[in-house]
Amino acid sequence: MARWRYKTTIHSLSDMPSEPERVIECDNKGHCLVHDLQEKNMGSLENMLNTEGEKGWELVQCHYHAEELFCLWKKQEEEA
Repeated sequence: MARWRYKTTIHSLSDMPSEPERVIECDNKGHCLVHDLQEKNMGSLENMLNTEGEKGWELVQCHYHAEELFCLWKKQEEEA
């Protein structure tokens, strides 16, 4: 049976190059959509995802809140 390790990370969207318009919109129920993502923003997100992927982490999910992206990752543990 597979055994998993989990970790969480928080990424400030203000650290990523962006245009002044908002690229993530959330409703009052907490449902969020990404839209109008500029190519340079996409590259920053891809770099963050690829950096963790190269370390063996698989993205489970991300949530946007208060200018930050909260991400949950998992990695299968090595069999002993």
